[in-house]
Amino acid sequence: MDKEQLMKLHQFFVYVVKEISEDNNLNKDCDELLKLYEMLDIRPHHIHRLKNEQKAAILLLSAYVAKFLANNLDNVPENLSKKLKENAIKHLIICKKEDILKKIGALENDDVKIEKENEEKIKE
Repeated sequence: MDKEQLMKLHQFFVYVVKEISEDNNLNKDCDELLKLYEMLDIRPHHIHRLKNEQKAAILLLSAYVAKFLANNLDNVPENLSKKLKENAIKHLIICKKEDILKKIGALENDDVKIEKENEEKIKE
């Protein structure tokens, strides 16, 4: 996807999350995902941001939607939201967003450490 398409997709997810948030039927996991998204401080109109930053934001918003759907529908897998969040963290690692990763405690996660080491090996 090019940057413009990512920005449009990001805007779409912002609208969806806004509609879901108005429902007030959210749990702690949904709140956590929304806080992570807010910490990124990346909005759809931020054209100067990296594609990987936009992707991380989109993945966090989609994880939020997936968590909401898993809580309200029977046929949506519970782990979908978790996988989307993990992918968002991988994109943040690529962008070298250690400050945000430290805030969310992701750098202490063994999977993230292994992923970061693999990224460094690839760059060498």
